[in-house]
Amino acid sequence: MRLTYIEEARAELLDAVAYYEDCCEGLGHQFDEQVQSAEDAILRHPEAWRDMGDGFRRKLLQRFPYGLVYYSPEIGWIEIVAVMHLHRQPGYWRERT
Repeated sequence: MRLTYIEEARAELLDAVAYYEDCCEGLGHQFDEQVQSAEDAILRHPEAWRDMGDGFRRKLLQRFPYGLVYYSPEIGWIEIVAVMHLHRQPGYWRERT
């Protein structure tokens, strides 16, 4: 199974890491570790998290107010479409699909 990010989601990830690192040295790294942990969980159990309709699912991060929004365009492939801040407008990422 492979996991990829669309360009906008990768940019959101990098922005969030930079933001948290600016807040406190090392916090950006901790955020990135949480994202990697969520990626691993998604790869192990892709259908375990909340169904958001149209085949999209969301895996929440443990310590941060973010979720990874993803779907599987074909068997063996997971695509992250948003690294979504949970206080942002909920469906903003849907225009990406």
